[in-house]
Amino acid sequence: MYHLMKFIPLYSKVQRPCTSTPMIDSFVRLMNEFTNMPVPPKPRQALGDKIVRDIRPGAAFEPTYIYRLLTVIKSSLSEKGRQEDAEEYLGFILNGLHEEMLNLKKLLSPNNEKLTISNGPRRRPLNEEQEEPGEGSEDEWEQVGPRNKTSVTRQADFVQTPITGIFGGHIRSVVYQQSSKESATLQPFFTLQLDIQSDKIRTVQDALESLVARESVQGYTTKTKQEVEISRRVTLEKLPPVLVLHLKRFVYEKTGGCQKLIKNIEYPVDLEISKELLSPGVKSKNFKCHRTYRLFAVVYHHGSSATGGHYTTDVFQIGLNGWLRIDDQAVKVINQYQVVKPTADRTAYLLYYRRVDLL
Repeated sequence: MYHLMKFIPLYSKVQRPCTSTPMIDSFVRLMNEFTNMPVPPKPRQALGDKIVRDIRPGAAFEPTYIYRLLTVIKSSLSEKGRQEDAEEYLGFILNGLHEEMLNLKKLLSPNNEKLTISNGPRRRPLNEEQEEPGEGSEDEWEQVGPRNKTSVTRQADFVQTPITGIFGGHIRSVVYQQSSKESATLQPFFTLQLDIQSDKIRTVQDALESLVARESVQGYTTKTKQEVEISRRVTLEKLPPVLVLHLKRFVYEKTGGCQKLIKNIEYPVDLEISKELLSPGVKSKNFKCHRTYRLFAVVYHHGSSATGGHYTTDVFQIGLNGWLRIDDQAVKVINQYQVVKPTADRTAYLLYYRRVDLL
């Protein structure tokens, strides 16, 4: 992501007073604020002393143009100084950059009609994606799966951008209905949403297994208003180079509004996505190295309230070959154990994993 933004030229307001890509411009400017951190030499240590490596971070600064960007795009995230949701903000950024790049691709190939379809991940309620199985449309096809079972698959025209090339994955959502063909929809995602509400879910692995468990859908009716029994199953169709897992800690309760789940969820440094989580058609194509990830950042939420609190980040720094803890302008070296160790004052909210064959 850093190299992508450094590759795009930086223009000043004088050089380019008007722009159709305010988001790309702002993030190019943000990346250009940073210089390579000098890596300190390994300190000499007396016998029995702990090794403490000193680092020299750059001066703190406030990226006011990022705040301004939020008001320009008239997002709900537009009030300066207000507590915001880190995952919502991440989605806003990745979708915004992706949309701007799609529009640039349209300018480069105006005759290609496929580029008119936006394919950034969209959150929608369950009932919206359940079209009537068997209905014909331009972007559906019949697939013969294992045991010669056929299913109708729907897919938007997924146009790649450098953002989807880093963060973009696909899930397959299959609706099963008695005496009908299976109906499958392929949906893109930038962050994989993991429900952690159940008492049985104690680890990231538990949450992933729960994600792909078959569930019955209540109150589904056909066009003739007849209630039918259907179930749904989600599987992973395409894994991205950078897999961001969102532990859904903020839940709405009828009685008390939005509440925070403070429970501890264990997460590994090395994560293998088991074949059971993959769609049947891609199980054999994904070798172990394509399914194995290493943790490189964690975003934590501090505090017990869903409407306030504080965010900090632990990030693996390649030059240092170790972890840094970033709390506003305070940056310090920590060890890996401190990253995965649960503490009472903070809970992991976003987990960033990178595919090991691309490290």
